[in-house]
Amino acid sequence: MREWITTGFGLGTHSQLLPDLIPQQAAQSESNWVSSDGINELVRGRFLVGARETGTSFVTGLHFGYKANGTSVMFEKINTVIRYYNGTAWINVVTGLTAGAEYTFSNYASLAGNFVYATGSDGIYKIMTANPGNFASMYDPAKNFKGYSLINDSRMIMWNLPNDTTGLYGSWVDRQDSTVYTTVTAEVTISLSGTLAFKAGDAKRTCFGVIITLTGSGEVYTDDYVGILTGSLGGTGTINYMTGAYTLSNPGTGTANYRWEMTNNKGVTDFTKSAPRLAGEGFMFRQDLGGDAIQNVLIQDGKYYSYKLRSVYELNLTADDTNATNIVFRRDIGLPYWRACWSTSDGMVYLDNSNPNKPRLAILQKNVVGDNLTPYFLAEQFNFSAYIWDACAVTTYGENIVFNGRTSDSATNNKLFIYNKRRNSLDVETFSSKVWAKDDGILYSGDSLSENVYKTLNGFDDDGYKIDNFWIGKDDNFTEERLKKYKWLYVKGLITTSQALQVWVKYDNSNFTLVGTVVGNGPYVDSGQVVTIGSSGIGVNEIGGGGEVVTGSPYFTALKINTPKFRVRTIMFIATGIGYVNFQLIKDHNIMLFANKLPAKYMIKQNVSLDGQQSDL
Repeated sequence: MREWITTGFGLGTHSQLLPDLIPQQAAQSESNWVSSDGINELVRGRFLVGARETGTSFVTGLHFGYKANGTSVMFEKINTVIRYYNGTAWINVVTGLTAGAEYTFSNYASLAGNFVYATGSDGIYKIMTANPGNFASMYDPAKNFKGYSLINDSRMIMWNLPNDTTGLYGSWVDRQDSTVYTTVTAEVTISLSGTLAFKAGDAKRTCFGVIITLTGSGEVYTDDYVGILTGSLGGTGTINYMTGAYTLSNPGTGTANYRWEMTNNKGVTDFTKSAPRLAGEGFMFRQDLGGDAIQNVLIQDGKYYSYKLRSVYELNLTADDTNATNIVFRRDIGLPYWRACWSTSDGMVYLDNSNPNKPRLAILQKNVVGDNLTPYFLAEQFNFSAYIWDACAVTTYGENIVFNGRTSDSATNNKLFIYNKRRNSLDVETFSSKVWAKDDGILYSGDSLSENVYKTLNGFDDDGYKIDNFWIGKDDNFTEERLKKYKWLYVKGLITTSQALQVWVKYDNSNFTLVGTVVGNGPYVDSGQVVTIGSSGIGVNEIGGGGEVVTGSPYFTALKINTPKFRVRTIMFIATGIGYVNFQLIKDHNIMLFANKLPAKYMIKQNVSLDGQQSDL
């Protein structure tokens, strides 16, 4: 992976404002630098989650679910398996799935507990985050479907069914009451361990709200909704809400009170409806324009937007669920891949491929003079057509929009794109990724080349290796057309001891030449002054998340340079160590101006015929 952030604002002696060097040219030159709040900092690397996987597949789904106490649980889909990460290793949950099939994951929290629903071409799988190693297969052709899904307002929305790619389906609204919950009282329990009886009635059931009372001692074990039973007399125990298995530390028989649910009965996996349909029941809307499949569904301002290959539909359900409008919202929008869109508080970001010859990054947001959603194109200076977006996945990370793509010589995603919304700058980095997930301020990526998951933009190395990087400023004529020379180049910023920053310069389209290196232990580094990276003195947020504290020291150095007479100068920075570095100021000193003419290498006398076909050279 190749990642940077930069530093740097400031005035050179020729009054060239440095920020002008960053956003436009960085995007065009495939710089590995991005800018943050006027300070350009080194983008962090990536860190492997768990042991390195040796399989030949890649990650086709990545998601974080959450327990009732807020603890996160990471899930992934690789090859034929859905797995969860237990903190040290990946554990298989669902097996036997279609190899390479894409899956959606949705969180759902109700009175019955906290869940993750994984759906795809093989079915619907219900997982309780308190017991992530077990699942219930909820697919029933009389009740529901197979396809992609999301859950919103206590209802599952499903699309991309194998036999219906242009229909949008909705489940019952989960009422979370006795309509869908069954109460069990005084069920007999056995000593130390056993299994509650609800599961024998139907494998799709799950339980919650378990209270076990021991007859002899009177000790009462209470369920905390994360799988732990706490005894009133100091005993401990566990409950598996999916299987019904329980353990108790103190012996004794007793009784259990609890409730169970089966979501295929008027819950989030029940898509049935009456004739005529009643409020709160399942639904289906046709979105058939063009015959192209629904790629993805996003929620914005309470409405459902179905992104297709060549259009977008808007579905607006009334608050009482008795009516709806289902309209073609726009015909000039299309996605190259179903993951190429993401809903944000500012609007819906997407990679628009409605014109395959001119793909563009866009955001569908409210018009400033009305309440209509209007597409606005981002990073319009960037040549998106230079890349292929057939597996593009879009997400957000802080004030950045992060997405991936590939070059024509690669079969899988090999480029990472970071667009800074505030600065309108876009940076490209060499990085393999397939899917994204976020948790606790950290961005995770599922690899497009292997079965590995990485913390992304995290740390200062690429899983132990140095990060290849560069930043190239735009061609700079010092706001003066005359030839010029200068003797000193001042560079100022922050650096860690282990890092080194090379400074390269080229003149008038010549090759880059190394003119100096800033090292983290140099005498020009004020090592006695330590600055916390990501503090208010550097930027608004910690870079990369994760709670790691990194410090750097200020440096200010002057590089003596023997320059030719030139018209245009271009600077490139390359960090060659592992650690943080930034630059805040570039200043040219002792500038000398000469005649207004071409540089010497272009001053070649020749006689050229009027038709340009002959010369005396």
